[in-house]
Amino acid sequence: MSNVAIAVDLGGTNVRCSVIDDAGRVAFDARQSSDAAEGVDAVISRIARMIDAAATDQQIGASVAVGVAAPGPLDPQRGIVRYAPNLPGWDEVPLRDRLEELTGREILLGNDANVQALGEFHFGAAQGVRDLVYVALGTGFGGGVISDGKLIDGAGGLGAELGHTTVNIAGPRCTCGALGCVEAYCSGWAIARHGQMLAGTDRSPALAAAAAAGEVDARAVADAAEDGDAAAAAIIQQAGLALGAALGNFVNIFNPQMIVIGGGLAEIGTPLLEPAEATLKQFALHDMLDGVELRRSRLGTRTGLFGAAALVLKR
Repeated sequence: MSNVAIAVDLGGTNVRCSVIDDAGRVAFDARQSSDAAEGVDAVISRIARMIDAAATDQQIGASVAVGVAAPGPLDPQRGIVRYAPNLPGWDEVPLRDRLEELTGREILLGNDANVQALGEFHFGAAQGVRDLVYVALGTGFGGGVISDGKLIDGAGGLGAELGHTTVNIAGPRCTCGALGCVEAYCSGWAIARHGQMLAGTDRSPALAAAAAAGEVDARAVADAAEDGDAAAAAIIQQAGLALGAALGNFVNIFNPQMIVIGGGLAEIGTPLLEPAEATLKQFALHDMLDGVELRRSRLGTRTGLFGAAALVLKR
């Protein structure tokens, strides 16, 4: 079966494994908890067992390679995960070599957000597009860039850290240590942080109630905004404005044909994306903006899996 790939999407919470062919058909799909607290060796062994199970289920020979989407800064050439904030203990982990030893298969490794861009490019909303910016809005703010049909991953595989584009030099502190990154406004953790701060005041009865009932996360802020809480709505609008400013920068730098927005945070929908689109038009150069199309992801939670398959099928 030379026209199929085994695809793995490694996250801090779950590991997913699929078999996908070059037409984008999914023949096998499995999910397990990452159980990252068990340590690096346990997670890698779990991934290897899932790969073996997929191969057995679909009767796939050892010549079929595996694409792996992994979090954190990594070196795709050496197959090393440099570190992964959502995977405790992952520091200079030779993931490719370890998986090749355990499975006897060729392993191709890519950064999760970069790989998601490949998924949209080859199988999703951006098919037929040569120049693409993909933005992944989730717990963090990730993304990938494709220029003239080729993924831009930089000299050391660290390229396209789009979430650390500065949108306010006097803005809030980001997890990277800098001030005013777009991720510090438009990400699950940033919206949650702003919501938690607001919950301790008398400005948002809805978030105060959410805090009394449990943790205030991005979903709680979005729900409060949808229910008419003005202060919560202002947090979502601020996130959208920051997103739009960043998108304007991306248009000016990369001159894409299309921007695709995916990730769980994008499910907030209009309250987040409408101010983003309006602000994009204010910050992007007019000549570049005329040719840009803004779309939502068509692949949803499977974007990383399709991108991992593309590492093998479209190389």
